[in-house]
Amino acid sequence: MNSQSSTPQLYRQIRRILMVSISVTIILALGVSLWLSLRQDARMRDQTLLSGAQTVASAPELVGSQDSNVRMDYIERMVKNVPYIDIFAVYDPDGIPITFYDLATGTSDPADVPPLSQEILGHFEAGNDTLLYNYEAPEGADRCAYATVYADDGSLIGFVMAAIYMRSIRSTVVGTLLSHILVAIGAMLTGSLLSLRLTRRIKEELLGYEPDVFRQLFLQRTGILDALEEGLLSIDVEGNVTYINRAAAEILKIPPQEALGQPLRAIYPRSTIARVMETGRAEYNVNLESIKHVAVISDRLPLWRGGKIEGAVAIFRNRTEVTRLAQDLTGVQHIVEALRSYTHEFTNKLHVILGLLQLGETKQAEEYVLRITQTRAQSIGFISERIKEPSVAALLVGKAYRAAELGIRFDLDPASTLSADSQFLSAGGLITVLGNLIENAFDAFRASPSGVLHEVTVSIREGAHGLLMSVDDTGPGIAPDVMEHIFDRGYSTKGKDRGTGLALVRNMVDTYHGTIRVESEPGVGTSFIVTISEPAAGLEE
Repeated sequence: MNSQSSTPQLYRQIRRILMVSISVTIILALGVSLWLSLRQDARMRDQTLLSGAQTVASAPELVGSQDSNVRMDYIERMVKNVPYIDIFAVYDPDGIPITFYDLATGTSDPADVPPLSQEILGHFEAGNDTLLYNYEAPEGADRCAYATVYADDGSLIGFVMAAIYMRSIRSTVVGTLLSHILVAIGAMLTGSLLSLRLTRRIKEELLGYEPDVFRQLFLQRTGILDALEEGLLSIDVEGNVTYINRAAAEILKIPPQEALGQPLRAIYPRSTIARVMETGRAEYNVNLESIKHVAVISDRLPLWRGGKIEGAVAIFRNRTEVTRLAQDLTGVQHIVEALRSYTHEFTNKLHVILGLLQLGETKQAEEYVLRITQTRAQSIGFISERIKEPSVAALLVGKAYRAAELGIRFDLDPASTLSADSQFLSAGGLITVLGNLIENAFDAFRASPSGVLHEVTVSIREGAHGLLMSVDDTGPGIAPDVMEHIFDRGYSTKGKDRGTGLALVRNMVDTYHGTIRVESEPGVGTSFIVTISEPAAGLEE
């Protein structure tokens, strides 16, 4: 997945979720705030209306004055200077309006105000001094406050009303709502910027990948690390295990899940991996003497991030397995086996000569020495004349002695030819291919009856257009179900720790762009034919 692609689904989802969450939170918060604000405004409005009415009612001399102009001037000042009041009126004791002022229209005709209803008068007759009421002002008024006016002697001389229009209430509500909407818009913009910043941060932490892709990559790489033959173990700065693969768990003899999160000293008390975090320097090819059941070499490297050490990783390699693989790849094991067989047969011949001398058969001992010397000289000369590459010739001589030791007839095709510096396959490659194929042919006779001819024939033919090698045996052949797996690494019918020879042959042939063909017939024998047609220039062994 390209991290530079259009906005990934994850980040759109995160922004969507954040915006929905922010929107719901803002709506709930502003809804409650608006409700509380409007409720508070209503309380303040009612309190102002009552206060205005009570203020005028507390001046009976003003209300009882016969001069209407004095009352009008006072009421006009009251309405203009006090918020939440649009209308003011004064009534006589019978509820008939005697003074009126409307701030919105500027009218002051008492006839525009209806007299007090019997319901309101009854409320005051019941002994109440104030009243909040609706719809008793001129048309359009929404809220009214009434107060009684008493003379100094305690007699009722009238009533005062303060009122507010519905449009004023609406204006207050709209203003409050607009202010809350502006706050909501500001909060939404802030939330959007924060969500964008958060998604960018998450995108950086996930290296631009979607979570499912990131999870898939993580599982794939974990599978790859678990499939490695080398053991991997990592720790954090506290010395706790953060990762361990299958191979490392097997070397340390602990289940991987039990090791994760544990202090390294708890699962590997004598470990010195943490040392690289103190020195900041990597250590290579360290022999782990603390692990006794297997020979292990290790590399340790500090893990750096942002100029700081965040942990360390150790790589474990089975030294025994590495040595064996190196021997297989270089053909050293085949040369060693050839020398061992040669030494073994030479020792047997010495024992025969020693026995003849001890018996006093000097003449027969002399003839025996001459005969075997001539035979071996002829055999070695036959091989060296056709195979000019010394290491390959030595391999074939050694395999001939090995065959004699096993009771197997070993023949080199008289038409065989190989130059000292083959352009198709290196000396190491030749030893790997021929050594493993010949040894595989020898192994084929393990299940073959002793009365049957045991014979292995090797043919090596090099020409201008390619190299052809074949190894034929008269063994029991290969079963069809086994044929499908003979080149699989680790697959063998010969027991544990086998199954690498033919896999190495296949890898070597593939490296040099060659082909390998197997022909086998049960009860007759098997032939391996290797063909390489391309020069090996520039290829590594």
